[in-house]
Order: sequence, then C-alpha cells, then structure tokens
Amino acid sequence: MNLKDMAPGLNKRKAIQTVVHEELVKMLDPGVPSWKPQKGQTNVVMLVGLQGSGKTTTATKMASYYKCKGWRPALVYCNTLKAGAFDQLAQNATRAKIPYYGSHSERDPISITQTGLDKFKEAGYDMILVDTSGRH
Repeated sequence: MNLKDMAPGLNKRKAIQTVVHEELVKMLDPGVPSWKPQKGQTNVVMLVGLQGSGKTTTATKMASYYKCKGWRPALVYCNTLKAGAFDQLAQNATRAKIPYYGSHSERDPISITQTGLDKFKEAGYDMILVDTSGRH
C-alpha cells in the first residue's frame, strides 16, 4: 500500500488498520474450519499452558458454560505437581455442581487422565475437560 497514491479524503488510518488485519489473518489462519464440539458424542478438551495462567479456573468456567448450554460436562484433574491444586479444582467443581476426577495418591498424570476419561466416557458425559499441570 502506498499512502501517497491514495485518493484525498480517504481515511489512511483505517486503510492501514485494514491492511495490517488482513496480513495478520493470512499469517495466523490455517485455512481450515475451527474445531466445534459435537453433541451426542464424547468431546475431550485438554487445557495446557504456562504454570499460573488460569487453566484450573478456566476448566471450571468452561464446564459451567457447557452445563448451562445443556451438555454433560466433567472435569479430569491430572496435576500431580502443585500442592493443593486438586483441592482447588474439587472446591470449584463442587460449587458448580460438576463431576470431577483426580487423585491425591496417584503420581502418574497419564494414569489419572486415562482413568478419568474412561470413567466419564462410560457414564455418557459429552464434554470432558482435562486440566494439566502446565509443566509437561
């Protein structure tokens, strides 16, 4: 875009914003439709991110959102590294009336995740949110 070639009276700021937006979309858009959960089948979402970024709180908020929309959400908590973190999720999930699975004694996050997924799939939950430690 050459600003000098633009017709007088055109909003140059808006033109620059439009071009920058289009270029960012080209760089970030993979060109495929975004994932959408399907009702009537099991959907599993794993929350990953940096330690302290709000994964546990977000998991409960997402589960509450889907519950309000008529889904059957459940939470699986596989953070074995943070002391008291399972209790935080249990408290949040209990307050929101959302079933959850985790373990105080099991140290293997993969085992916890698999057991929780099996349990909730068998029970017919359609939105299972897996909260991770952020360190794996």
